[in-house]
Amino acid sequence: MINLICVLSILLSINAVLSDLVNESKYPSPRVVIVGATGVGKSSLANVLLGRDKNYNGGNRTDGCFKVLSTSESVTKATCPDKANYLGDKSRPEITVIDTPGFGVDREEELQTIENLVDTLKNEIKYVHLFVICFKQQDIRMTAQLQGMLLLFQKMFGVHFWRNAVLEATHWSYGEDAIRRRNDTRPQLTEESWTKGRNDNLNKSLQVPYSLDSVFIDTYFNPRNQHEVELFQTNTAKLLELAQSKEPFHCKDIEIALTEIQKLTQDNQQIKEQNDKLKKETDEIKLKLRRSCEGEKSELATTLETKKELEKNQIFCVRNRCFSLTEFLLLGASGFIFGAIVGVIFYKCCCQTNKSSDEEDSEEERVSIKEKSDNV
Repeated sequence: MINLICVLSILLSINAVLSDLVNESKYPSPRVVIVGATGVGKSSLANVLLGRDKNYNGGNRTDGCFKVLSTSESVTKATCPDKANYLGDKSRPEITVIDTPGFGVDREEELQTIENLVDTLKNEIKYVHLFVICFKQQDIRMTAQLQGMLLLFQKMFGVHFWRNAVLEATHWSYGEDAIRRRNDTRPQLTEESWTKGRNDNLNKSLQVPYSLDSVFIDTYFNPRNQHEVELFQTNTAKLLELAQSKEPFHCKDIEIALTEIQKLTQDNQQIKEQNDKLKKETDEIKLKLRRSCEGEKSELATTLETKKELEKNQIFCVRNRCFSLTEFLLLGASGFIFGAIVGVIFYKCCCQTNKSSDEEDSEEERVSIKEKSDNV
């Protein structure tokens, strides 16, 4: 059983080696991926590294790969590998250059681009020696488009892919006028200051833990200027040396990162929905507050009107001697008591008068009776 396992392991190892050999014949090493924002000059650099004209029109390709146009729109629509002797020189080794589309323009299109990139690198290229990250010389700060693209790469490949990355300054001319303009810049713009600035931006924006090397390959150098030719050769030689010295970065696990990116997209959608819900609730609260304030204003207006009316009545009473309710009740009670007293006095007087009248009548009757008795 153990022997069988050993045999299977050996066969798998041999198969892996053969697979790499077949893959190597199709995509010779070193393998270089060119990345950067739209319009930065990725395709021009890829063509020059493969020994083509910098303005190569892409040949018979329909996906825009390696096609260069004088436009700021993205021409490359897919991830495209191609191979050739380095700089078209038969004395130099064959390399594989992978041209990629720009990122950060349209979210739906970007996801399709990522799927194509992942499929190509994982299932065809399999491993990469060098990621060449292109910046324009004049881009002092990292654009939002490029930052978003590099963040996606970091999510896809993991932070360690930066160990296989190098900075490329496109449009960095070594002509006399260009050198004079850089020397007149304050602070002076040199290869060292430019490299430090890009590394500082990467560390600040993406927390990149590595300090990246840089190359300054001018694809539009003047072939009749010996100084420009020498610097072009120096920088392209440095790029090849870096590519050959790097341990290959395996692309076998990048599918997981794609799932994370999709999750980020879903999270963004959920956040948007939550924001819409919060906005709706906020609008409802504002409406209730507005209605409440209008009701309070109406109540306050009524209160103010009532207060004004009372103030008017108070002024009238001050001028015309109004009675309060207590005063009115006391006055009524006093009148009732006074009337009762007067009634009692009147009643007693009436009773006294009647009594006197009855006594007189009785006295007369007694006199009359007495007179009659005397006559008898």
